[in-house]
Amino acid sequence: MSKGTYKLRKFFIYCCVMLPLLMGSSFARAAWPDKPIRIIVPFVAGGAADSAARLLAPGLQKRLGKPVLIENIAGAGATIGTAAVATAPADGYTLLMGSASNAISNSIQKKMPYVFERDLVPLLLVGEVPGVVVVPSALPVKNMADLIAYVKAHDGEINYGSPGYGTSVHMAGELFQSMTSTTMIHVPYKGASAAITDLLGMRLQLMFPALAAAQPQIQAGTLRALAVTTRKRSPLAPDLPTVSESGLAGYEVGGWIGLFVPKGVSVDIIKTLQDALYETLKDESIRNALLKAGIEVTPASAQILRERVETDTRRWEQIIKKRKMELQ
Repeated sequence: MSKGTYKLRKFFIYCCVMLPLLMGSSFARAAWPDKPIRIIVPFVAGGAADSAARLLAPGLQKRLGKPVLIENIAGAGATIGTAAVATAPADGYTLLMGSASNAISNSIQKKMPYVFERDLVPLLLVGEVPGVVVVPSALPVKNMADLIAYVKAHDGEINYGSPGYGTSVHMAGELFQSMTSTTMIHVPYKGASAAITDLLGMRLQLMFPALAAAQPQIQAGTLRALAVTTRKRSPLAPDLPTVSESGLAGYEVGGWIGLFVPKGVSVDIIKTLQDALYETLKDESIRNALLKAGIEVTPASAQILRERVETDTRRWEQIIKKRKMELQ
């Protein structure tokens, strides 16, 4: 056998061995997803982020062809669940249902197990979650002017609850105190439902929860809604004024929810997830279900979600410094 024939034969054998492997690799990439996908909600079940994840899951499952599972990993103002996603393999099988609490954590947590902007990549802004100022119906307060007067008359005695230290609900109370020059007692819980239970029992006198969390009690008349915390009135409660237009000009706490993946997920997988999310959010039945859950559906790009995180982080940094809040 000549030297040239030997080389040609060797090259032929190499091609026969490598071609199936290369094709197999290509097919493996094209087969994503080939196992269930998890959406981590960094709060206990029942809140807006949890509701959104559970309402989106069937639509995503239909479009991706694999089960979409919801896992609640609560604690430390959304930090524990967020860390679980930030440190997960970058294969697209673990998603985070993030919220405004993630932007706050950037500023209020002393030692974070991750850097949010570095370790998590935005997929899509899902929607806005308007907050609401609520009091027990038995409290002698009918509107925001009454509330401000009542808190000033009972300075240092009013208890307000939140789903945890550093959540947007907590910060809404801090902003209220800052703008009214009052002092209240913050009582953190592990979730909104436990805080609302104590609000109904008058162990708390005030709360700034997501409208979604308090809507059943508002409709039942056991809680009185005074105003929404957003810059504009919400289409979910058009008759409720904003806090700003009710005498506390400039007050604004806007909640949002959006999906993120760990850094390093391939561009192709990110595009597949984004397409599935956009298509799911076009479904009228899912949009209506989200609205009923107190979520204004406003799908927007990854870039807009990134900018929302950055803007919120800078704003809450200023409030935290002004209030001299203890870093966790």
